[in-house]
Amino acid sequence: MKSWVIEGAKRILRRRAGLKRHEVQVGDHRWAYLDGGKEEVIIFVHGFGMEKDGWTIFLKHWSGSYRVVVPDLPGFGESTKVDTAVYDVPHQVDRLDLFIKALGITSFHLAGISMGGAIAAYYAGEHPEKVKSLFLLAPAGVISRVPSEAWCEYREKGKIALLYKNLEEFDRLLDMVFYKRPFVPRVIKRCFAREGAREIRFREGILRDLERQGIHILEGRLSRVKAPTLLIWGKNDRIVHVSGTEKFQKDLQNCRIITPERCGHAVFFDRPDVTREAYRSFLFYFMLK
Repeated sequence: MKSWVIEGAKRILRRRAGLKRHEVQVGDHRWAYLDGGKEEVIIFVHGFGMEKDGWTIFLKHWSGSYRVVVPDLPGFGESTKVDTAVYDVPHQVDRLDLFIKALGITSFHLAGISMGGAIAAYYAGEHPEKVKSLFLLAPAGVISRVPSEAWCEYREKGKIALLYKNLEEFDRLLDMVFYKRPFVPRVIKRCFAREGAREIRFREGILRDLERQGIHILEGRLSRVKAPTLLIWGKNDRIVHVSGTEKFQKDLQNCRIITPERCGHAVFFDRPDVTREAYRSFLFYFMLK
């Protein structure tokens, strides 16, 4: 059921966004990625528990004017998973750079959400000569002044909100991620719940890798980012608290910050209008400079 319904939906969304699926071997991992459009490149980096196709409802607005490249990070989606590999931010940044080189891309706009936001910001600090602009959506990587609900649960009860192994836990994750949970047919939710149970040990291993490096991986590094940055963070985010914007505002030299109301962690899904118009204006202003 999952392969027929979900894969069919993915193909439709890819087609509407003008994107095609590709694969490339880079080092120890085979990357699956979406690619389409022309002219300047935007690379989109997904978050934990997400994959490349999670971006597609947003990507159709950009592939007509830009070349859009959207990979599954190693360890996620259709890219390979290696049990002995380390999937913390620095290792993923190194892999991402090799992937970008393999595609022959030398300069680009970079966007990332949640864990992908931490990876994108870290990358921009490591390779400032390559990143033209940076777009961050509710990024991980700093310690928020106010702990998030998800972080409090982990600290006090040891519960990891991003992991699930049954339908009830998947439902709760949806409530945590979205301001208003979208309708998902029960049969589809069951498919995701089964996958979550099957992958839970591997996914927890990735979270442990991230934890060992510290949830504050960007602390003390944001000043390395030279690219103009757009940061959008929902005021109702229960995964990473919006007070994290204070660190970015303090340490980034050229950063515009937007904190939409009625918006959770899934920024571009909860407030597609705000996110789309803000990024369009940001890129337009960048092109005028």
